[in-house]
Amino acid sequence: EVYTDLFLGLQATRALSCSVRGNAGSGGFLEHIFKEAARELFSIDVPSSPLTLQTKQNEDMREVTLKDSSEKVLLRFTAAYGFRNIQNVIRRVAKADGNLKDTGHFVEIMACPGGCLNGGGQIPEPKKEDQPENKSQAARRQRLQNLEELLIGSSSGTTYVPPAEHPLVLPIYRYIAAQVSAKEKPLEGLIGSQEIRSWLSAEWKSLKVDSEGKDVVTSSVLKW
Repeated sequence: EVYTDLFLGLQATRALSCSVRGNAGSGGFLEHIFKEAARELFSIDVPSSPLTLQTKQNEDMREVTLKDSSEKVLLRFTAAYGFRNIQNVIRRVAKADGNLKDTGHFVEIMACPGGCLNGGGQIPEPKKEDQPENKSQAARRQRLQNLEELLIGSSSGTTYVPPAEHPLVLPIYRYIAAQVSAKEKPLEGLIGSQEIRSWLSAEWKSLKVDSEGKDVVTSSVLKW
């Protein structure tokens, strides 16, 4: 946020903003998108309290589901942190052939085990000699919990602001739109517009092509 303030020429006097009240260690994208999808797609208002993600194969592979009254799964979101879990997800997607039962509807992928709070941009913990593996994992979990409490705790100067109400969202969208259009539009008119998509969208193509020049997407292409 400080960099964004400087980029837009704003005074960095606001408190640090967080989009969700929990599971915010990697930005809270999964948490926010899950609740918005439940509301938009199924008219279900998920409580504002933090989601409870169920641990799957390991602590860096977690899942949350939305079910209807008959226990039918409406949404299945997965958080996969660390390259081992990312590779497992990609293999599962490659084998699923469009079946969402096992792959889910949304996967939040982070290269760093534990997510962003355990990323390379953080000050590392001092290494302790001869520390058993189980003790090391427990220490990491405790450190991540402490960091998230600092991030979202009221005493740390952090405020809870839903993304659509964040004071930087409209200036950023208008800055991007101004690069391709001089029209003044409200935020609702900018989100999803062609002007914004031309800046925020990416195009992807396979590194392998067949004899006709068409992209080849196979499990071997998707390997890390």
